[in-house]
Amino acid sequence: MSDRGRDGSVEEPARHRDNRRLMVTQLLRSPVLNPAGTEVGRVEDFIVKLSEGTYPPITGLKVRVGAQDVFIGKSLIDSLEPGGVRLNTHTIRTEAFQRRPGEVLLAADVLGRHLVDVHKGRIVQAHDLVLAPGDDGWYLAGIDRSPQAMLRRLLPRRGRPDLRRHAILDWKDVQPFVGHVPTAKLLMPLQRLRRLHPAQIADIVEDASHEEGQEIIEAVESDPAFTADVFEELDAEHQVEFLKSKSNQEAAHLLERMAPDDAADLLGELDQERRKPVFDMMASSQQYKLRKLLQYHPTTAGGMMSPDYVSVVRDSTVDVALEAVRTDDKAPHQLLTTVFITEQDGQYVGSIGVVELLRADRARKVHELELTMVSLHGNADFADVALMMADYNLTSLAVVDAAGNLIGAISADDVIEALVPEDWRNRAEASTGV
Repeated sequence: MSDRGRDGSVEEPARHRDNRRLMVTQLLRSPVLNPAGTEVGRVEDFIVKLSEGTYPPITGLKVRVGAQDVFIGKSLIDSLEPGGVRLNTHTIRTEAFQRRPGEVLLAADVLGRHLVDVHKGRIVQAHDLVLAPGDDGWYLAGIDRSPQAMLRRLLPRRGRPDLRRHAILDWKDVQPFVGHVPTAKLLMPLQRLRRLHPAQIADIVEDASHEEGQEIIEAVESDPAFTADVFEELDAEHQVEFLKSKSNQEAAHLLERMAPDDAADLLGELDQERRKPVFDMMASSQQYKLRKLLQYHPTTAGGMMSPDYVSVVRDSTVDVALEAVRTDDKAPHQLLTTVFITEQDGQYVGSIGVVELLRADRARKVHELELTMVSLHGNADFADVALMMADYNLTSLAVVDAAGNLIGAISADDVIEALVPEDWRNRAEASTGV
């Protein structure tokens, strides 16, 4: 009986179906039997084609027959059972196995490797893979990340522990890394990564190997704004690591899309010989903002501030102030809770929260309202910033120059980030598990 080609054409469904889930490790290197019960080979691997949003169907087996690996399509499989595979034919093709474009080998490409848990935003390891029966054959249903699953791979079959269902992750909740898969020509789908916050993606990149992290970065690069959001959340070491593979022009475009304070920090981390070329390739508007920030030490108020904020002159009405918040497309969203008030010449007057503006008469002038008058000079150190924001219960703080002109604003999240001890971050990473 001849087997079909692996070109995606419809096959006859297998005649016998098992209602139980099976683990890949229960079948690897197990005998492949013909209808008479004679062993014709041993299971080397399972072949699937990945597609977004579905459970990958098993399209066939890679089977060792004598000294050669051959392909056995799913139409020839009568049953899968722990410790063995039974065929529905005495005849199989004996041509040497060759991986086709788009094919993924579960044992070689997925088993024991890292994946992204897109539901919880973490790196997990596939210690075993779960197969389940369907109407048209078996499919990849999930992964087992439990330590017991690792033992199933390492111990002889008789000594392996039972399946622990609590550690099973549904396949639709995970995304494998595919950059290492030869001839697959696959790309990690951006749409799945969009389920995660940029900070979660950054955490995953930092926990992954360089190759895995690079695969994620390449996946998000089709959306430049999203890429910038992810880069803002990466630690300095990883930011510099992934910028090494980019040209100066590419690095400049990325820095242009980042928040100015984050871009200034990253520019300062670049090798000395790259800083000026990258800076010179940036848009003049971003250069202007970065010059303001780079004159301050990163741990001072001026180094922490954002030059993008919402401000109106003192004679503006409440309605004008609210419209300024609504139409602003530059300020970080953390600073959109506050409107800063200045004189016509830029002299700082005070600030007021958006909530207070919403409660006020829309026709009133903003300087007539109860304003918060505090500010800090750009050279103020971090302790002064933290204490002032705590003492006045501020979500944002005005930063002024020596003449009292408003030059930037600091948000509470920047202060919180600086206050978090490094060992707390290590504890948070450890608690996610793998």
